[in-house]
Amino acid sequence: MIRKLLVAAVLVLPALQQSEPTVRIGIGQNAATVTVRSSQEFRVQGQPTRSARFAPIISVGDAADGTVIARDQLRYRMAVELDGNRYLVVPIATHIRIQPPSTSVRLQVADRSYRGTVEVFGNARNTLTVVNELPLEEYLLGVVPNELSPSTFGQLEALKAQAVAARTYIVKNMGQYRAEGFDICDTDQCQVYFGAGTEDPLSSRAVTETRGVVATYNGQPINALYSSTCGGRTESSENIFEEKLPYLVSVMCVFKHPEPRPFKARSFSDFKTTVLAVAGVSNYTELRRFLGVQGTGEPPSSSLAPLSKYLRENFYPGVKPLSDLDFMVEQDILPSTGTVNRNEVLYRMIERKGAFEWQQGVLVSWDGQMMTLTVSGKPTTFRLSPDAPIFFRMGEERTSMTEGSWIGGELFDFRAVNGVIQMVVYRRNFVNATADRYSRLALWQVHKTKQEIEAAFRPLNIGEIRGIRVIQRGPSERPISTEVTGTSGRSTVRALRLRSLLGLRDSMFYFDEERNAQGTLIGMTFYGTGWGHGVGMCQVGAYGMAMDGASYEEILKTYYTGIDLKKMY
Repeated sequence: MIRKLLVAAVLVLPALQQSEPTVRIGIGQNAATVTVRSSQEFRVQGQPTRSARFAPIISVGDAADGTVIARDQLRYRMAVELDGNRYLVVPIATHIRIQPPSTSVRLQVADRSYRGTVEVFGNARNTLTVVNELPLEEYLLGVVPNELSPSTFGQLEALKAQAVAARTYIVKNMGQYRAEGFDICDTDQCQVYFGAGTEDPLSSRAVTETRGVVATYNGQPINALYSSTCGGRTESSENIFEEKLPYLVSVMCVFKHPEPRPFKARSFSDFKTTVLAVAGVSNYTELRRFLGVQGTGEPPSSSLAPLSKYLRENFYPGVKPLSDLDFMVEQDILPSTGTVNRNEVLYRMIERKGAFEWQQGVLVSWDGQMMTLTVSGKPTTFRLSPDAPIFFRMGEERTSMTEGSWIGGELFDFRAVNGVIQMVVYRRNFVNATADRYSRLALWQVHKTKQEIEAAFRPLNIGEIRGIRVIQRGPSERPISTEVTGTSGRSTVRALRLRSLLGLRDSMFYFDEERNAQGTLIGMTFYGTGWGHGVGMCQVGAYGMAMDGASYEEILKTYYTGIDLKKMY
């Protein structure tokens, strides 16, 4: 009943009072030759043929053999070979339109067949542009099955959602390539379009049953972005594409699922400094107090020899090694050579002694102030201090979070005193059944050698790469701002460019750095979720929602916040 009411609501909304548009798709933008074929005879500039091969040629006019001519005397023209035995020569800028002999006949370009008209003309690069022109609804018949495979993701409501998203995208972006002589490209830079040969009965039904329906915000078609697999949560548009749109905000990829509960926290510089701040430790006297160790005074020097003697005598008095320095190096508290970073030593002492008293639990519930965690198999309720730092952990990377949300099932490491949590480190819940769980691309792992990392970051011009550090993550936990450090400088890289430079499937990832004994970076392993930019509709998530009983309206209104569905024609 609910689904019927939703469908009815869509059908009775006022139409946008437009007729069905005609779309021009660039199916070839830089071709050296183009061959158009058909099972039945068609015409090229009035000449009958079943095959037409187009190619740019250079014309030198009537210059005699051996004559030296200037470049500007050369003229490009277009030669069309008809049925292999006749030639038609026209100016290269001529737009030659080929109409099929009937609506049931398809024109073939290379190994693909197309509905509608095919147009060939020369461009400013003196190569050939090929355009397929046809009504918008017929165009969608060749888009939907290539953007969401009906054989793999055969849920009608998901395919309907894809049809509406694809229709809305082309309406919003019509004319994007007008300067090139067409409206939209045929690759994943726009929407994947492979023509009539890939049409499928189920996806065609999805197009037909949503004919003319588009997604709108404030009465205007939205920029209906979508990507394959969002990894459980989409990202807000401004964090990926630098443009804030009210309907492209981060949402959970779920249906019939507990509502995510948001959290907010102050930003902290880095994990180790934050641990020291929460512990109230900034010097060795405060360290002794925190560890409950007797004694007074600071070390006489920060040099390795006297400092190692001080640390061993104060914190390991029962140990009598041959060398204090060798012992502290073995404990991974001091370096064997070089300078000493006091905060690093303080942190390592707390970590080695286990003095921070981290507890571990699984989140059961969170209401904005109180949270219940299952600790050692027992549900225990804590209050989260409003000043508590919140860090997100993936691998060994810990990033300070200023906002986000929890849905339950997240693994928490936390410090609590008298029932009040003072600091949280949480890991993402991969067990929870998000709607894109059906994607084989939901989890991935990629290793990069030192040479591959150097090649990836060479455009940054910062020398040999020393390491990377995530500065900020978005609500979906994608790293939206990352600092790359090299021998000659640093560069801050935004999410989309970082993904492009590294050649990763998605910008939602964490990483482990591999270093040799000298601390030199020798490789990195990236662990990620999802495939694509992660903004707007999650295509495999739409399939998962449909599997859980969602209608296409519910799917679209989940991924595109605050939209209406209207009939355009």
